[in-house]
Amino acid sequence: MPAELELLLRARYPLVWLVTPEEQRAVDIACRVARSLGDPVVAWSSTWGLHDAPGPPVAGKGRDPLDLLEHIRKETKRSLWILKDLPALLYRGDNAALVRALRDTAVQAKEQGSTILCIGNMAAVPSELEGEAAVHRLRLPDQREHQTQLLAVARQLGVHVADAPARELSQACLGLTLEQGENIWARVRAAGGQFTLEDVEQVLAEKRRIVRSTGFLEFVNPVDIDEVGGLQGLKHWLQRRSLGFSEDARRIGLPWPRGMLMVGVQGCGKSLVSKAIAGSWRQPLLRMDVGALMEGLVGASEQNLRRALDLAERVAPCVLWVDEIEKAFSGMSAGTDGGTIMRMFGTMLTWMQEKDSPVFVVATANDVEGLPPEFLRKGRFDEVFFVDLPDELQRRAIWKVHLAERARRAGDDGLLDRVAIDGLVGLSAGYSGAEIAAAVVEGAFEALAEGERLDGTHLARALSSSPPLSRTRAESIDKLREWARGRTRSAS
Repeated sequence: MPAELELLLRARYPLVWLVTPEEQRAVDIACRVARSLGDPVVAWSSTWGLHDAPGPPVAGKGRDPLDLLEHIRKETKRSLWILKDLPALLYRGDNAALVRALRDTAVQAKEQGSTILCIGNMAAVPSELEGEAAVHRLRLPDQREHQTQLLAVARQLGVHVADAPARELSQACLGLTLEQGENIWARVRAAGGQFTLEDVEQVLAEKRRIVRSTGFLEFVNPVDIDEVGGLQGLKHWLQRRSLGFSEDARRIGLPWPRGMLMVGVQGCGKSLVSKAIAGSWRQPLLRMDVGALMEGLVGASEQNLRRALDLAERVAPCVLWVDEIEKAFSGMSAGTDGGTIMRMFGTMLTWMQEKDSPVFVVATANDVEGLPPEFLRKGRFDEVFFVDLPDELQRRAIWKVHLAERARRAGDDGLLDRVAIDGLVGLSAGYSGAEIAAAVVEGAFEALAEGERLDGTHLARALSSSPPLSRTRAESIDKLREWARGRTRSAS
């Protein structure tokens, strides 16, 4: 049972604002605490009105929220009141009377020794209630709770689950609600699964689908670190930093690796590195879509961000990737959004500074002018790297990676023998890794159109037909390099 919620209820706080998507789990926990205290429990919803809890609701009286609060004020018996829909109603247009009534009722509940528990998924409390309400966010179930549920479902189905599969399957469900976990167990069983280690991948696949349905987090397939050409300095740092997840690091009291910020020229491999970190460390990769977090309702965007960060912590250890983060918080100083971006930025900074979970944040940026200075302060990231255009050695490695991949896809074992890489390395000076990759594809199309096998001639023509970003945007790249000098660590 979550200790903090139990403590608030045992202390009989008059007004508890409980933030959770798991309404039934919250009700069950509250009822267990009330039962141990000998307090009756009365629940309310906008559809059923007042009814006893726990148990299935039976339509009662007082569906109007103002009538409900008046009823609570008149009640003299000490009770736990579980109000399910009130937080959402408080965020409707004209709610001044309802907020006032809840404040008055909280005062009366304190005199009675009662507790009003408001359950919803809105983190922001109306400002008028900040002095009265104790806000608590119910954490998602841990591995033990998921395992307990799995074993209960298995018993109902008459299936025996060994200890090792039970641990692995329940670990795979971290980050999900108990209801979502129960649905997964039903799906596994319906597909013929026996709750063995062979079913772990099916659980992970369903989990990826559920996480993707949130709209602001997505599981991304990692790649092998060998697919990244060059960037030896960054690779060496990542190899050493991975030791921070080891038992040896825990034994000597080292903190979890916090994350890194990659600033650099567009198309030079920042996104690929983000995927390669997860692949190298064998951790799940979550990409956050900050734009999808935005909602018009007051407090909803910040709540979505907290849900995303909480979910990342439940999936941990993991890599959380925020791509082009400068765009996410652009316009923060303009104040045209009612301060939403500013509040979200503050939430993100606080979480990054105070988190003690193994969530490694990888943020990428192409334009440092959009980054607030406090974002770059030490303590939020372990390191800030600058990813420049590839030098000669890096371009050679990049050409080899992409040509080898092209040869594999085309079944052309002789491609590397037909291409003079030294010449291409010289011709591609000033090109980014993405531009080199695009030249390989363009050259392959040209060879196909001419009915020939791909060779260096097609690749050279592809390069010459598309000038690199380093020529078309030379001034902005020089400005970025000047900023990075003395402020960042070179990735090369």
